[in-house]
Amino acid sequence: MFQLLAIQVERHLTEQEVREINFIIKARALRFLAAGKEEWLYPDQHVSKADWANYGKGYLLMPDPRSVSFTSEVLIGFKGGTSTGFDAYGRRPWERDYRVPGGSDEWHRFNKFRKEFAKKFGPYRRGRSFQINGLDEEKDSDDLHKSFLNYGKRH
Repeated sequence: MFQLLAIQVERHLTEQEVREINFIIKARALRFLAAGKEEWLYPDQHVSKADWANYGKGYLLMPDPRSVSFTSEVLIGFKGGTSTGFDAYGRRPWERDYRVPGGSDEWHRFNKFRKEFAKKFGPYRRGRSFQINGLDEEKDSDDLHKSFLNYGKRH
């Protein structure tokens, strides 16, 4: 199953991050490359393969977790009125351990990553996903940003 509306759009990248992505594309190309300008064909003049793990501060290929919906199961309805479901591990409702592991631990890790991302990149999102009423906000409200930064702190 694939959730088309969960694809992040309006990704904001620095010039260096674009070079890093172009470097990855060039490194993986089997035969041909194309670019709008000849200089774009040579990202290796600005990027080192040795820094691969640090591209985009280590987060280049990650979606912005603040625009990711946390889901743990998929429910499917059919024309005839029947339905079925799967948990995050592909188990069906009648199978042993359906919905058992993870739960709050996964939710906690997800929110810790949101906090880490908010600290590193600030309140402006690096990608946006579609919600019921359109794209989510480009910038977190002050209260939302503070909630990301304060996640897990005891009061």
